[in-house]
Amino acid sequence: MEPFRVLVIVLVACISISQAASTNPPVQGLFVFGDSALDGGQNTYIPGSKIVSAIPPYGKTYFSKPTGRWTDGRTIADFLAQALGLPLLPPFLEPGANFSSGVNFASAGAGLLDETNAHQGVISMKQQLRQFRNVTNEYKKEKGVEFTNQLLRNSVALFSMGANDIANAVPSSFLFQEMIQAYSSAIQEIYNYGIKHIIILLAPPIGCTPNLRAVSAQSRNTNLTPEGCIGIINTLVDSYNTKLLNLAVKLHNDYRDLNIATLNPSPIILNVLRNPQKYGFKEAEKACCGGGPFNAAEFCGDADKHDWKPDHKNKYTKFVCNNPKDYLYFDSNHFTEAGYWFVMKNFWHGSYNIARPSNLNFFFQGFNIPNPPPMP
Repeated sequence: MEPFRVLVIVLVACISISQAASTNPPVQGLFVFGDSALDGGQNTYIPGSKIVSAIPPYGKTYFSKPTGRWTDGRTIADFLAQALGLPLLPPFLEPGANFSSGVNFASAGAGLLDETNAHQGVISMKQQLRQFRNVTNEYKKEKGVEFTNQLLRNSVALFSMGANDIANAVPSSFLFQEMIQAYSSAIQEIYNYGIKHIIILLAPPIGCTPNLRAVSAQSRNTNLTPEGCIGIINTLVDSYNTKLLNLAVKLHNDYRDLNIATLNPSPIILNVLRNPQKYGFKEAEKACCGGGPFNAAEFCGDADKHDWKPDHKNKYTKFVCNNPKDYLYFDSNHFTEAGYWFVMKNFWHGSYNIARPSNLNFFFQGFNIPNPPPMP
């Protein structure tokens, strides 16, 4: 009888866990703020924007057409939406878009500071927050205050900002102070609107991109990390990320009901660079799409498909790989869909050096998550 009794206990426990999970509320909405790492096509709808990717071969893997995303398929924002059982979020500027499950405000080239790429046709953090306010006002008009409050209470905000500010200014303690203050104000505003679940993506190791590898090679820079990255750039990124981690701790201490997680892609990317084959990649240094050194000296998109560089002449033969999933980077600065998926799985299941104070699996405890990513 003893083995049978143990079996019954196990079955009852499993049923109880299943019933508990089924009674947890779903995540009702996702609101995305950021740059090209999360952009779902926002810049496509900005007249005169010089930072656009709605041209082939972008989007070739998942969508079979360009969507304005800076990769061959889905981004972290897309994978998160699908994990939560939500549709892929439309960009705020998309005409006639349905915002019932959230909005993607991210804009390629955007920064925490208004002056970052200000003349390139991008939407800064402050402007993205203004768009968010417009959306919540529309919710209240169409659905009422009670509906809006419940939606925001069961929603998540996803942030990814800072890399463009670092890349387009002379880094200094004052710059970082301005950036962190802008981030703090943004998160507090979202919190005050009722979103208590906030995810922050730390800046990636931009000193490892094919773009900066190519620049380094052309300048004959020999001061590189063991992974072949520009160490001084990654040191600046690490400094910024540390300040952002400290901000997250402070905000959690100030607002005890704030569920906040910081996700660091750097350990994940550096591991892939050290041993690509171990993690399922064949090429981790060169871009899948481009031309020249590291396939990073030419714009990935078809030159005759964009009108903001009408006189551009290719110096190098264009190259597009056959299997983007074999590559970590799709273009000179952005990951492939396979790269983003690998990062996402580590965000969901990763350890403390990747996700603080917890990974996304723990972050979403209390919610019914229909499609959690598998282990990496």
